Amino acid sequence: MRRGPTIVTLAPAHITGMAAFQASFVLAFIDIRLAAVPLVLFVVACFIAPFLPSFSFFLPIISRGRTGLRAVALTFDDGPDPATTRSLLDLLAKHGAHATFFVTGLAAAAYPDLIRLILSRGHDIGNHSYRHSPWLMLKSGEELRKEITSAQSVLRKFNITPLAFRPPAGITNPRLWRALIESGMYCVNFSCRAFDAGNRRVIGLSKKILNKARPGDIILLHDVNPGSGFDAGAWIIEIENIFIGLKKKGLGILPLSKVIGRPVMAHASSHSGGVPNPAEAFYDGIAAAYDAERNGAVAGIAARKEQEVFESHLLNQIAPRHRILEIGAGTGRFTIPLARRCGKITAVELSENMMAILKENAARENASRIECRTGDIELIELKGTYDVVCSFSSFEYIPDLDELFKKISQCMSPGGIFYFTTAHRSMFRFFTQIGNAMRQGIWLHARTKGSIKKSLAGAGFMPRTISAHAMKTCVSGGMLLEVIAVKE
Repeated sequence: MRRGPTIVTLAPAHITGMAAFQASFVLAFIDIRLAAVPLVLFVVACFIAPFLPSFSFFLPIISRGRTGLRAVALTFDDGPDPATTRSLLDLLAKHGAHATFFVTGLAAAAYPDLIRLILSRGHDIGNHSYRHSPWLMLKSGEELRKEITSAQSVLRKFNITPLAFRPPAGITNPRLWRALIESGMYCVNFSCRAFDAGNRRVIGLSKKILNKARPGDIILLHDVNPGSGFDAGAWIIEIENIFIGLKKKGLGILPLSKVIGRPVMAHASSHSGGVPNPAEAFYDGIAAAYDAERNGAVAGIAARKEQEVFESHLLNQIAPRHRILEIGAGTGRFTIPLARRCGKITAVELSENMMAILKENAARENASRIECRTGDIELIELKGTYDVVCSFSSFEYIPDLDELFKKISQCMSPGGIFYFTTAHRSMFRFFTQIGNAMRQGIWLHARTKGSIKKSLAGAGFMPRTISAHAMKTCVSGGMLLEVIAVKE
């Protein structure tokens, strides 16, 4: 059985490349000399893209804030360093400012007391590779992965797991995204910098930053002594001038996590080996904005229909005697209404951050009949017997449903109801699968009615109805499959 989501790092570079080849093919019929133009432009784009820190060509890059706050985030690269870190931390404390330190594994291992000091002062730490090699992006995928994971291993000794990775000098390549997904991380670059060459050009540093700083900026600075000639006193004055100047411009200084709306690091990872499931890492990152996204214009089409069929076809079948298992509970959108009607519901959710929000929502709604379990449904042990098992748009992340359905069948009462919604294979769904792969780096599996029937039959379920919903047309059979089955 193949476990875990299917990683597909589909990026704008792939779409651009396909478009270039198609354009080249068409132009060849007009003039063979023109056929080379789109291909040359694509090669030029591939060469330039790695050096543009905010250009999400090979992978999604966060380089600005997304929360609309009139504030900036301060980030310091390359440290820690005994010559700069302590004085910088004192200055941050003086101004009540919070920063994120993108540290190298080598420096963190050399100066563990400084890492502890950074954390004790309430600042965040990100991964900046192990050695900070300027040629890192020219290395093989395996070497790139090793640089990232080696730094992670050092930093986990401080009881933290960085979630944000900043490549040296902000340079990216086509291999970086997969390495980050496999490490449970995402890429953060910057939108404002002074080109200080790692503190080699400190004079005028504050003026350069203040002339550029705008709300939502991620500001790049450095926490390192570059060598002989470095004046730490002059550098700290420039940093303080940045704090003063930002205040005069009416710009606050907020933690990077607040500015971008995603956690930068986690404390005491509970993941096996310290590496979360790729889907888990993604939903941990968007947990705070998940409900708003589900109600958005695009996602809302299927989400509204899913809510409608749930209320019409499942909710009214729930009785106080029922014991329910919900797989992929999210923030409790379906969990809480079910909890009001059943005897007890066990909510299984992969993401710890999503589960935390579910618990908050349940407490606010006084929904007390919920047992919360965080973990991968493919791996956790299911205890007891359930009268109803349900799942809502979660099975797309599972490549092989046959074994999962058998596992579910084993914990169900005879005649129990198995209800779920999942992606229906269709033209419209295919385009959403491409869009999701470009955003998450994960391929969401869409199924046909026939493949669902086969998986159900193999696990001892008798289908009652398998129906398609949402955006049904003469050329597309709908985006959402609703399945109601019973255990034989």
